[in-house]
Amino acid sequence: MKTLDWNPQSHDLKPAKALLIGHDPRLQKSDTQAEYALFANYYFDKTIKDRAFKSKYGLAASAFNQITYITKGKIKPEEVYLTNLCNSALPHAPKGKTVYIPEDKAITGVENLKKIIEENPSIEYLFPMSLQVNYWLQRLGLYQSNTEFVLESTPKTTGIQNEPRYYEPLGKGSFLLICGNRYQVAGGGHTVIPILHAKCFPLNKQFKAYEPAYERMRSYF
Repeated sequence: MKTLDWNPQSHDLKPAKALLIGHDPRLQKSDTQAEYALFANYYFDKTIKDRAFKSKYGLAASAFNQITYITKGKIKPEEVYLTNLCNSALPHAPKGKTVYIPEDKAITGVENLKKIIEENPSIEYLFPMSLQVNYWLQRLGLYQSNTEFVLESTPKTTGIQNEPRYYEPLGKGSFLLICGNRYQVAGGGHTVIPILHAKCFPLNKQFKAYEPAYERMRSYF
């Protein structure tokens, strides 16, 4: 099963202004795979009431609420297109570790992002979530910041060679180098703003170091 992109216009909502890019389609501690990226349909369809409703709705709500917060309400939930860098199920990482996205899956994901942008000219902003997603987007040339970020975010061989594989960057704190900054899609006019994953929002004490980045983002709108 492949998780579907959530295109608001395909669900009788508005043309998308923003493209929100997640990691992979499953909840961290579950084998359940989302029908739509980040369980976006749970946010809009009030008739869904399955056993895992709370966690699925919670993830979708955090995703949409983060964009509303960053843009001061200028981009509404019904104007957000959602996808993942990898829309197929990946092996769960060991406890406490991050799922690794293989390069071939990342390449497929980047091609999907290019297609989305091309087919949805109303999109102005890209919000890629999490360290690894932004690593692959820069490594594969969708947008660029600086070589330091790519080097510091390169996965350690110990994680890649482990079974199951997991992602752990060479450096620590490299996401602080780019989170909240503005970049441009290579060869295009779309603005890219790297942000934390939806599950990290709203920010708590653990992410206090990112508060200046979030204030900076809000100043753009």
